Amino acid sequence: MSNYIIETNKLTKRFGKFQAVKDLELKITHNKIHGFIGPNGAGKTTTIKMLTGAIHPSWGEGVIDSYPIGSKRGRQAIGYAPAESLFYANMTTIDYLVYMGQIKGLSKRKAVDKAFDLIEYFGLDDSTYRKPINFSSGMKKKVMVAQALINDPKVLILDEPTANLDPTARISILEILKTIIKERDLSIFISSHILSELESLVDEVTLIRSGEIVLSGSLDGLKHIFNKGQYIISSSDNTLLQKLLEKYCSDIINDILIHENDALMIKVDSKNKAILEKSIPLILAYHKISLIKFVEKEISLDDIYKEIYTKENRG
Repeated sequence: MSNYIIETNKLTKRFGKFQAVKDLELKITHNKIHGFIGPNGAGKTTTIKMLTGAIHPSWGEGVIDSYPIGSKRGRQAIGYAPAESLFYANMTTIDYLVYMGQIKGLSKRKAVDKAFDLIEYFGLDDSTYRKPINFSSGMKKKVMVAQALINDPKVLILDEPTANLDPTARISILEILKTIIKERDLSIFISSHILSELESLVDEVTLIRSGEIVLSGSLDGLKHIFNKGQYIISSSDNTLLQKLLEKYCSDIINDILIHENDALMIKVDSKNKAILEKSIPLILAYHKISLIKFVEKEISLDDIYKEIYTKENRG
C-alpha cells in the first residue's frame, strides 16, 4: 500500500496555448495536513479542479486513495470546500446538507442523520432551518466545511478556508480544523495565502509557481534546510561568550550578531553546524558559563516563501 493518499504523475493541464499546470508530481502523505502554496495564477485552483474531477487533465495521471482522479471512487474519497460559498436561495442549512449528502451517494435517511450530526458538531443548531445564503461569511464557511465532511471522506480538500473572514470567524474555522485533525482519520490538503495560519496546521507543504512545483517536503525539514546555520545562544555571560567564540571558533563562524535580549545570533556554513554544536558545550563548561538557550533560529513558512519567490522573481 502506498504511503500517499494523493499521488500524481506528470499531471498537466493546458487551455489552448496556455499551460496552467505542468508535469505536477504531488505526493500527499496519509493522515497529514498538506499546505499548497503559491502566488495568484500559479495553478493551485486548476490543480484542485483536476483532483476533484471538475476538469480533466490534458495528460498525466493521479490517484486518490488508490483510485484514479476523476473516477467515481476517487471522487467519493474526497470532501471539497471551495473558496467561494455558493448556496441555493431556497434551501435551509438542513436542506442543503441533506442534498449534498445525497449527491455524494448517501441514502436520504443516512444523509439526514449525518446532516444533524454535523450541524451539532459545527454549532449550527440555531441555524438548522435558516437559509445559508443569508449567513455571514464565517457561518457560510462552516456550512461549506460541514458539507465536505458529510460523506466521511478520506481526504478533505480546502481552497482558501479563511479568506475574506473577519478575525473572529477565522479563529473559529481554524479551531474547527484543529479539532477535526485530532478526532478523525483524515488527510487534509489546504490551499491558502495566509501563511501564518497554514504554519500552525500543516505537516507538509508544496510551493508552486507558473504551474510547476518549486519546493515540496515536510515543514520541519524545509525549515531546517532554510535555517542556513543560524543559531540563537544566551548564557550567563554573553559578553564573555562572544569573546571566547571569536577567539576559538573564528575559523568556522561567519558572523556574530546581538539578538533580542542581548542574546547572540551566530551564523555558520551548513558544513560547520555540527562542529559548532559540539564546541559550544565544551567552551561553556571549561569557562564555567551557564547555558540559558542554544537553538537554531526559527524559520517561518513566510521566510521560506519570500526567499523562494524573491529568488524566482530575480531569475
